[in-house]
Amino acid sequence: MPNTVRPHAPLARQDEPAGLRGLLRLPFRRQTWKYVLYTLLLPLALSLILVLQYAMKAAQDNGHQELGPLILLAVLVVVAVCGPGFERVRARFWLGEEIGRRSGDNRFVRHAAFYVLNMLAGALGFLAVAGWLIVSARNLTYPVWGWRSYPDPAWGGPHPAGVVALHFAAGVVTFFVGPWIIVRLAKLQVRLARGFIGSDRPA
Repeated sequence: MPNTVRPHAPLARQDEPAGLRGLLRLPFRRQTWKYVLYTLLLPLALSLILVLQYAMKAAQDNGHQELGPLILLAVLVVVAVCGPGFERVRARFWLGEEIGRRSGDNRFVRHAAFYVLNMLAGALGFLAVAGWLIVSARNLTYPVWGWRSYPDPAWGGPHPAGVVALHFAAGVVTFFVGPWIIVRLAKLQVRLARGFIGSDRPA
């Protein structure tokens, strides 16, 4: 039987306002920006993939193809040893969440599986944050710099006023919906962490 330490979960469900009112308030809440910063920290772990890619390419270029599996094994060992600690610190520092700690059989397999799944969820979260920031900033400022002639097929055309109005509306929708997506992807990462490297208690 695995020995699981049950953590507390300080982020209560009521911390996130429900309904349309909650959605409209979400971009202005400090907790939302903590989720954003939590999500942006994961690219530090994603950089391990680039390190692995360059290391294996260097080994192949120097005629040491046999080193490829050893490099892959070394990275998996580093991930299995250091990855859970990084995730616990990341969740505790930004979200106040205690992931907990689980010991038992198949620890290495669970940690390696968590790394793969967490990278996928984290990559989606990072894309959501980047898209939210870029699209919101570009489209919400569109009425300032977007007044210029457009070809007929432009979105909202052919009149520039239609183009500006359509882009601004898209910016407004993105600004309020984006944080909702970001928060849920971040909570998914917390649930993955609890399920694979800590307590399986829901986030």
